[in-house]
Amino acid sequence: MEDWHLSRNVPITLFIMLLLQAFSVMGAFTEVEVGVEQNAKDIGEVDTKLEKLDQRQRKHEVTIARMDENIIHIMSILEKD
Repeated sequence: MEDWHLSRNVPITLFIMLLLQAFSVMGAFTEVEVGVEQNAKDIGEVDTKLEKLDQRQRKHEVTIARMDENIIHIMSILEKD
């Protein structure tokens, strides 16, 4: 089996282009990683907002139920008269 070696007639620009390609790929992976981290942060913020909205909705449901009971009670009083 022969050892692999590099011939002198391979241009240096080939190596420069390979290095540039490697840096481009690393940069692209870095951008994707940053994007994923930002999306995870945004999802956490949305989850927090959603939980607050759910709590507010539950409070409004209780308030509306109380108002409904009060209206029913007032109507029963008025019907007696």
